[in-house]
Amino acid sequence: MTLDWFDADDAEKFGQSLAQLFIENIPPRTEGGRNIALANQLETVDKMYLQIEQFKADHKLNIYKKSKLGSAFKFELITAGYESAFVEQVTKGLLLKL
Repeated sequence: MTLDWFDADDAEKFGQSLAQLFIENIPPRTEGGRNIALANQLETVDKMYLQIEQFKADHKLNIYKKSKLGSAFKFELITAGYESAFVEQVTKGLLLKL
């Protein structure tokens, strides 16, 4: 039972899937500086929040699992080329929803 506390595989995979949803719908700024329309960005964030609520209902998240989920999300965004200050803000918002 104690080992389940450290089993964060589902949380990490969920963090990665949230990051992929974010990356696909709100890509890092291109060289031309084009941005996705604000309405599209808000729709993506709403989708993420719905997925978070569903994941929370299906999985018991302790502090370790929340940390692993947030780290996986953050790593994916940094790897995709987002600015670190932006990634920090988005990840903080994600963790507050958890």
